[in-house]
Amino acid sequence: MGEGPGREEDLTGRPFVGRAGGLLDALLASVGLGREDVYVTNVVKDRATTGGDRPRDRPPTPQEIAACAPWLTAQVALLRPRIVVTLGRYALEAFLPGAQIKEVHGRSQRRGAMTILPLYHPSYALHNPSVRPVLFRDIQALAALLHPSAEVPPP
Repeated sequence: MGEGPGREEDLTGRPFVGRAGGLLDALLASVGLGREDVYVTNVVKDRATTGGDRPRDRPPTPQEIAACAPWLTAQVALLRPRIVVTLGRYALEAFLPGAQIKEVHGRSQRRGAMTILPLYHPSYALHNPSVRPVLFRDIQALAALLHPSAEVPPP
């Protein structure tokens, strides 16, 4: 689960396309999963932009997050996921309010019937190459959650 659609997502109507989507696909593949194995959504359902002639993506506002919260709640209630992987601080805030991504990334936490696995956002890792190995290491926690008795190889 990410924060919201960017330019490419807005154009295609699909979450996580473009470079961040490619990195997400590589992350999933590293634990033996494909897009067809997961449900990908965003906290905010509309693209947040700066406006003007050349709009740029911007972080969602608290008001935008609150306005979209009923849809996210409905998605979670309908799907009843066992594991929710939050990608970035905005998705993390939706499930673990007050948690800091730098402190909890890669460490799963139980919330009722769900396990929340916070990860850095793929676009953050694209802009900060030193985070990529951390992200690939952290996604291994998903493999361990999905297959607790299997030995998960190091990334």
